[in-house]
Amino acid sequence: MNLKTNKMKLLKITKNGSLHFKLNDGRIGVTYESGYVRVCTRGVNYNNGRILMYQINKKISVPNKLNPKWNNYKRELIPNHIERIQHLLDFNAKNCG
Repeated sequence: MNLKTNKMKLLKITKNGSLHFKLNDGRIGVTYESGYVRVCTRGVNYNNGRILMYQINKKISVPNKLNPKWNNYKRELIPNHIERIQHLLDFNAKNCG
């Protein structure tokens, strides 16, 4: 990893242990103790003016028990703290350059 191109900066640590980072393009990325990793959108919500967050965890297809033709999806949680940060670093390097 080239450290000169990675300008991700730790902004704060919440009392719940969530880490908030500022990504290269100015967006906010958060790693949560629950295993989720989220990134904010570039704009704000049109209806309420709030910043929206979306999950960047890998999506896993799960068969629907009621209708086998359909699939449900769940997110793969990342239990390891270091792996969550690495996942956010990889996202930053790939999408926020």
